[in-house]
Amino acid sequence: MKYETLNEAMVANDELAEARLRYQLLAEAFEAKPQLRSQLNPQIERAKAEILRLQALKPKAEENSSDGKVVAFDANRFRKSG
Repeated sequence: MKYETLNEAMVANDELAEARLRYQLLAEAFEAKPQLRSQLNPQIERAKAEILRLQALKPKAEENSSDGKVVAFDANRFRKSG
């Protein structure tokens, strides 16, 4: 992860990293104290929903690992062999 602590993500104003760290902290608390399931479960679900929402808002260019490069189509790769 980019940030070691939730506070670092908050100071950097990185909402996605903040949501991921919050989710991680909640998951760790859930594992440590399963008896708190009824209290932690709604918070975990909210954190997951927030992560999904923030990922959807992130520009597509950041998600694309090809950096927008166009790759030539090679039809031979899709032909049946033998």
